[in-house]
Amino acid sequence: MLKIKPSIEFASCCELCKSEVTNERILWQGIHVSVITRCRNCQSECIEDLSVGHATYSPYKVILPDYQIIGDPKALKWLGQPFKNSLQAPSEDIEINIDIKKNRQASRVIIINCIDYLYGHSLLKLLNAEREKDEHDDLGIVVITQKALEWMVPEFVSEVWTVNIPFSKARNYYPLLDKKINKELERFEEIYVSHAYSHPDRFNIENFTRIAKYNPEHSAAPRVTFVWRDDRLWSNNYYISKVMQKYPSVRRYLKPLLYIQKRKVIRLFKRVRSSCPQHKFTVAGLGKTGKFPDWISDERVKSFNKDNEVQTCRVYSESRVVIGVHGSNMLLPSAHAGMTIDLMPMDRWGNFAQDILFQESNNRLTSYKYRLIPIETRLPILAKIITYQITGYQHYSHQMTEGIRREAALQTGVS
Repeated sequence: MLKIKPSIEFASCCELCKSEVTNERILWQGIHVSVITRCRNCQSECIEDLSVGHATYSPYKVILPDYQIIGDPKALKWLGQPFKNSLQAPSEDIEINIDIKKNRQASRVIIINCIDYLYGHSLLKLLNAEREKDEHDDLGIVVITQKALEWMVPEFVSEVWTVNIPFSKARNYYPLLDKKINKELERFEEIYVSHAYSHPDRFNIENFTRIAKYNPEHSAAPRVTFVWRDDRLWSNNYYISKVMQKYPSVRRYLKPLLYIQKRKVIRLFKRVRSSCPQHKFTVAGLGKTGKFPDWISDERVKSFNKDNEVQTCRVYSESRVVIGVHGSNMLLPSAHAGMTIDLMPMDRWGNFAQDILFQESNNRLTSYKYRLIPIETRLPILAKIITYQITGYQHYSHQMTEGIRREAALQTGVS
C-alpha cells in the first residue's frame, strides 16, 4: 500500500535534469491515481502514476507543459495515451456526484480505487478488498466504485463511494471528481492507497456476491451453462468477431451470426445431454437474441442490474460446468461454477487465464477444472471434452487427492 497522508511517500526524479522532485499533491484522474511532482532544480512539473491497478507494472509519467508521455510502450495505446489525452482535454463541465455510504467510522483508511473503463478491470480491483482487510485490519477500507459494482462491495468495508461515471466515459479526467475526493479525504488523519492489483488472489467470491459457490451435494440436478454475449461470438472467424466487438453500430447487420451461435449451443448441449441426461442445460448472460427449445433454460438478460445479476450468479453457482468465449463475462461464472471451459480466440492467448477467478488450490484439480481451449475446436470434440470433464471428475479427484486425505487422517490420529 502507498501512503499519501499526512505525507506522500513517493520517490521519483526529474526526467530533464535527473534531480530530486517534490511531491506536491495527489491527482485523482479517475482510473489513474497520480502525483503532481515538481523538480527541485529546474522546476519542471510532471503528473506521475502511483503504483495502482495496471500502473503497478505499466506506470506513466506526463511531463508538463508539453504533455510528453513516458512509460511502457506495450500498454501505451489502451492505457498511457488515453491518460495523456484526458489530461490535455479534461471534462470540465460534467457534473460528478459521489454517493457515500458509511458503514463504520475510521480515522486511518486505505483507499481502493476501482474506477475503470472495463467492467472486468473494475471487478478485479474490487477483489483486492479481502487481502487488504486481512493484511491491514487496523485500517478502515474505503472503496471508490462505479454503480455497476456497488452491489458487490463487501460488508466489511468502512465506506463505499459510488461515482456516476459510466464505463464508456471512465478514461476521461474529471477535475470535479479530483476536487470532491480530495475534499472528502480531509476527514481522515492517515491515508493509504491500495495497489489494487489487476489480478489479485486470496479472495472468497462469496464475500462479494453473497452467493455460495457450486456444491455438488446441494445440486441434485446440476446445470451445464453456456455464457452468452451478443457482442462476443463463438465463431472461428477472427475478423467477424473483432468487427462485432469494436463497432457496435454494425452488430444489427451481423445478427444472423447470433442465430448460428444459437444453433451451435443447441447442438453442443444435445451431444453432452446424451451422456449426461441428469443435468439441466442453461444459457445465461447478456443478450436475448434467438429462442431456445423448452429443455434449455433461458436465463439471459437484455441488461444487467443488481437483481438479475444476483440471479445470474445463482445460476452459475448451480452449474457443474460453464462454457463461454474468453472475456470479462467469464469472471463471475468461473468463480461460482464447479468447472470452466474457456474458449480462446486466436488473438487472446496473450491474455491467457486473465478472465478466470480460480477457486481451487490443488494444482492438479485446477488443471482439470479450468480448461482453456482454442475457439476453433470442432464442436464434437468440444462436446467430448465437456462430457469427460463431467463424468470423469469423481474418479480423477479420488486419484489425485487420496494421498493428501490419508496423510491428513494420519496426522489427525497422531495428534
